Amino acid sequence: MSERRTVFLACPYGQVGGGMGSIMAYLAAMRRDPSGRFDLRPLESRGGGHIALSPLFLALAVSRIVWEAARGRLAVTHLNLAEGGSIYRKAILLGATKLVGGRVLLHLHAAQIVQFHGSMGRTGKALLRWMFHSADYCVVLGDLWRRWVIDTFGVRPSRVGVIYNGVPATVMKPRAESGQGPFRLLFVGNLLERKGVKELLQAFAKPEIQAHDIVLTMAGGGPVDKYREMASQLGVSNRVTFTGWVSQDDARALMVRSDALILPAYDEGLPLVILEALASRTPVICTPVGSIPEVLRDRRTALFVPPGNDAAIVAAVLTLIEQPELRRDLSNAGAVLYDRLFTMEAFAQSLGRLYAAMTPGDKKMTPPVWPPVEEGGR
Repeated sequence: MSERRTVFLACPYGQVGGGMGSIMAYLAAMRRDPSGRFDLRPLESRGGGHIALSPLFLALAVSRIVWEAARGRLAVTHLNLAEGGSIYRKAILLGATKLVGGRVLLHLHAAQIVQFHGSMGRTGKALLRWMFHSADYCVVLGDLWRRWVIDTFGVRPSRVGVIYNGVPATVMKPRAESGQGPFRLLFVGNLLERKGVKELLQAFAKPEIQAHDIVLTMAGGGPVDKYREMASQLGVSNRVTFTGWVSQDDARALMVRSDALILPAYDEGLPLVILEALASRTPVICTPVGSIPEVLRDRRTALFVPPGNDAAIVAAVLTLIEQPELRRDLSNAGAVLYDRLFTMEAFAQSLGRLYAAMTPGDKKMTPPVWPPVEEGGR
């Protein structure tokens, strides 16, 4: 039997999984961690179809965990947690893993977990507390979430660590600045109110924007028809393209052909789309929410706008159009920051070390808290 053991990467994949599914797909595509000790295998926890089919996928996931444990191959079940039904599905997988003697890594991605936790009843809150205490280790996207987990659930600080997301390098050549043609603005993500889509479209209809040659591509799923109708009512349909959901490769291709990425969200964790923009040398306009201000700095690695402020969106877009030197500075600084903190290799190495520390035989687990961000960050 091979000495390698199995790490299951449990989450919904594809469009349903969003950024969480994307980053686990990136990791699973490596097949093994950098040390070669662990086989990395995707574990579908929900399925991409109707929610009524999710119990079938969940049952299959449990059976795979049990089978791998019976073979003596199971090392870690890496549970990627979001708000909503994800909590209950992951609780079942956590319980199954512990019953068969496996180790559990609980990885919190949920941007709205604080609000969701506040809306839960006593039983739901008790379940979430049990999950954070039962997991062998917890990973979060930034210090904001680390403090929340420790303070809310009383988890020992030594059992909660920060690992920033990572994304593969961009292999396509970034779009050259020719000074000709329209300024190309890109939004990537599910089209939702909390992503600031309404304010973005309202900003795009402002006379100051309309006075410039600017086009906007909205790449993402969700209620696309609703926002297409909104664009029509605002009179900007001729300048806004709705692509619907796009694959990771297509999103990256759009990125390198764009002059700026914009994400005016009300809440986020640490969005992969921003990291992909940094990797693509694409300037970023975003809101300083979630873990974003822990790693980005206004006018050095991004342009910050307050959530819900369409006037600030207009000002930021015009700033990038009128100051090409700032675009170049943001592009260069973002690429440096990506190389320093957000490569897929760094992300995989951090997780690989954690898997090894969680595996029986290692005497001590060292919390994988990344060093404070200084250059290009806070």
